[in-house]
Amino acid sequence: MAADEKILALVTGAAQGIGRATTARLLQDGCRVIALDRNEDTLNDLQAELGEDVLPVSFDLSNGDAITALVAELTEQHGPILRLVNNAGIWPGGRITELTNDVWQLAFAVNVTAPFALIRAIAPVMAAAGGGAIVNVVSRNAFRSSTGCSAYDASKAALLALTRTAGGELAADEIRVNAVCPGVISTPGDLSIEDPLFKAAYTRQIPMDRYGDAGEIASVIAFLLGRDSSFITAQAIIVDGGQIACQDNRRYMEIPGLSGE
Repeated sequence: MAADEKILALVTGAAQGIGRATTARLLQDGCRVIALDRNEDTLNDLQAELGEDVLPVSFDLSNGDAITALVAELTEQHGPILRLVNNAGIWPGGRITELTNDVWQLAFAVNVTAPFALIRAIAPVMAAAGGGAIVNVVSRNAFRSSTGCSAYDASKAALLALTRTAGGELAADEIRVNAVCPGVISTPGDLSIEDPLFKAAYTRQIPMDRYGDAGEIASVIAFLLGRDSSFITAQAIIVDGGQIACQDNRRYMEIPGLSGE
């Protein structure tokens, strides 16, 4: 690759939230970005907003058998993919006794099998080019589970394990594999977490007293993809405002009606 040639990155779940912010950040850092998502209209809007270095691809990652062919096609069209961000994921809520096999399997298809298939297909391309970097967007739930989230939590724990194994196996080829593990990220339009009472109660558990922002996650992803993290692999960075390390229960109990007074 010529010194002035832009690095090609692939971001899944690129149309909104963390994926959208990551796409914008990588463009800012001088990459071309294959933006992969299911929603073709939203992808076209993304390209119109961010420019011609966004290469939109509409694809359903639950179709794991088609991923190898997709990577071959993208490589032929655009060149070697040297940065990969496995961001796409689904959150199928429900208690264990309520979940169907289909829901469980879909969670693993999108959250685990798709990242595995992308890494498997892209790693040889990166190795042939002299190396690359991969970031898997996991979740703080890989470290601390929540009731009603068994499919999501188990799939994210599996993705974390895959990150560590891939980091070890691919290091000899100069391919680094790391994970970023977000806590709750502010998502406009998500009424479940933006409800004022819920938000006031939940953020009291977070030492920084707020939700995270998608741009903050994108900054960590960009760091893990860049040269400044050249000796970091098979690691997970938790970005949750300190909640897992030290939940502030006193502030949580200050919410009227929750203290029992």
